[in-house]
Amino acid sequence: MATITSTSAYELGPQNAKNIREDLGNVIFNVTPFMTPFTSGIAQTKATADNHEWLTDTYADAVDNNAAIEAEKVDSSEGSERTRKGNYVQIATKGVTVTKKAEMFDRAGVPGKEMAYQLMKKGKELQMDVEKQVLSNQFKVQPTNAAAGVSATVASWIFKNQKVSGTGGVANTASTGLTKPTPGTPEAMTQANLDDLLDGVWDNSGDFSSAKIMGSAGTISTLRNNADVSKGISTDVTTNAADGEIINRVAVYVSQFGPIAVVPNKHMPDDTLYVLDYSTWGLAFAGGKKIHTTDIATQASAEQKLLECYYTLEARSEEANAAYYAINA
Repeated sequence: MATITSTSAYELGPQNAKNIREDLGNVIFNVTPFMTPFTSGIAQTKATADNHEWLTDTYADAVDNNAAIEAEKVDSSEGSERTRKGNYVQIATKGVTVTKKAEMFDRAGVPGKEMAYQLMKKGKELQMDVEKQVLSNQFKVQPTNAAAGVSATVASWIFKNQKVSGTGGVANTASTGLTKPTPGTPEAMTQANLDDLLDGVWDNSGDFSSAKIMGSAGTISTLRNNADVSKGISTDVTTNAADGEIINRVAVYVSQFGPIAVVPNKHMPDDTLYVLDYSTWGLAFAGGKKIHTTDIATQASAEQKLLECYYTLEARSEEANAAYYAINA
């Protein structure tokens, strides 16, 4: 049977005559998820100096014998002193450069300016850098003309409730932002350790309404498997949550104090689990906004901009939080 060859799609296609336009979709699909569950969920405030400070205070322990005689003379008593804490402002940056020629051409998936697209993308990357940094294990560093300032992270502030696990582990020695824990050799998570941490959070806050359990996907999987083994919990999504369970891939862990939201976070260290009371943290930004954009002068036919985020972490009540390190995921 005779066929048409000279004007077939094959002959006119890119292999031969190259007369058929390429088929390129006009949408850009970003395959990397944009997630900042911690920094997006805590309070935001302003920083007006490199050493950003705040005050904390505590209530006296309740007593069961507070009874006075009518018209009894009142003895003088001293009030409690407040604690002053501080953290240094850290500067996170991203740079963008786009040539004038690139802006002139028709770009797939970018209906407007290439610079606008790049600024949006870099802005999200900057926010994810901040998320990853505040959840890491770093103490604060004072900025100088020769050294970048570093904001003390969650691990540096948590002191009251922590488990470093394994051989060689050294717990954080204070909640000043000047120290950090040294996790030991990774070992299996135990239900006893987790229960002790949750007991500590309860003893020091008495409130789990804003608390979340946060870890990497691997650590959350370990938590689920550990709960299954120690409590005989089923991973069937049809099981009864009243029995005290963490459901497979469903974000609820039922503790001895009731259900706690479980938040997998890709920016968490692989061997760490946090119990975080979101109401006790804050993120302070300098300059009145999250991201500052500055035009940079160039000697080339291009447009260049600098994105900066001036931020620091506030630990308003570290006692209401807990950290479990060196988990063998």
